[in-house]
Amino acid sequence: MKKALLVLVLQFATVGAFAQAAAAFASLQSGKTDVAKQQIDKAITNEKQAGKANTWVYRGDIYAKIAEEDIAKSQVPNYQPLDTNAVQVAYEAYKKAMELDSKKSEEVQKKIAALQPLAVNAGGKAYNEKKIASAAHYFDLARALNPKDTVAALYSGVAHQQNGNYAKARESFEALIDLGTNDPSIYNVVHSIYRQEKNPDKALEVLKKGIAKFPNNRDLKQNEFNLYIETGKSEEAKNNLLEAVKSEPNNVEYLKNLGILYDQTGDKAKAQEFYEKALAVDGNNYDANFNLAVLHYNRGAELSKKVRDMDLKTYQKDGKKLEGEMKSHFNKALPYFEKNFNQRKDDMQVLEPLKQIYTLLDRKADADKVAKVIEMVK
Repeated sequence: MKKALLVLVLQFATVGAFAQAAAAFASLQSGKTDVAKQQIDKAITNEKQAGKANTWVYRGDIYAKIAEEDIAKSQVPNYQPLDTNAVQVAYEAYKKAMELDSKKSEEVQKKIAALQPLAVNAGGKAYNEKKIASAAHYFDLARALNPKDTVAALYSGVAHQQNGNYAKARESFEALIDLGTNDPSIYNVVHSIYRQEKNPDKALEVLKKGIAKFPNNRDLKQNEFNLYIETGKSEEAKNNLLEAVKSEPNNVEYLKNLGILYDQTGDKAKAQEFYEKALAVDGNNYDANFNLAVLHYNRGAELSKKVRDMDLKTYQKDGKKLEGEMKSHFNKALPYFEKNFNQRKDDMQVLEPLKQIYTLLDRKADADKVAKVIEMVK
């Protein structure tokens, strides 16, 4: 009698265990999500139930509902979610169901796809709560659930970038580029990350890809120019800009940058030509004014040094002529420095040479005025 009774008790317990998963699903259908969660959490601790695909499908459904309710009720005062990681739990439950029964794959894949907007919303909720690492996790999950979702790729990149994980940010942004983003700034961000990673070749590759899609984007072209300069590829930069100027002859940035390139490679005459072309388009361009001023100033400074280094005999022969040429170059530099000074009163790279020019040209009052500004800036 004792043995028979024991078997009956065990049978009763087993039936109860198998019923737990079905009971959890029934609770879910009747709107008792909290009860359903308790029941399904208990069900998966039973070895036999944990071996059934339906148990994990029910678990996925219950946790998906928890995630929905969390998003819907997150603005309710004093609301406490049943599980803050419900989307992830649901995803893992559905995957487990497919592992246990491949025949359910089609059915479960639809359920997994339905999790994707929940993952995006969970990420947005975490982001708004300043939980950036958690937000990045959910946006990554959303990307995994739907690799073609541009929103998830963008938000994932932004979250990882803010969280300081630049490699992951780059990966997400590059996925966004591959998906055909219409935002040229994404190319600039990826190029910046590659530069930070000391990989100028990849940075340049990304910029070229961006320029091919957005040929009129000035930021992309400016970054390409800067990268060429930083990596010593002056000829490539020059050729690209010369081509660009053919289509945009009045683009001040292109003209100014060509002046800089010719300046750096020693062709001062061509540099002057392009600085002047830039200023013909925009007479207030600060950099073009400054660079053209410096070009004339340096010519004057070279002549000044020659005069200082002359012996008396040479000075009596050539000194006056060179001094005249020197003053001519300083006079040419002056209006460009003055233009800079009128735009900005705190640029020491303008103030110092401007004071020297006024002094050399015997304009003491002007030199004293600039000297006072220098003292204030210092």
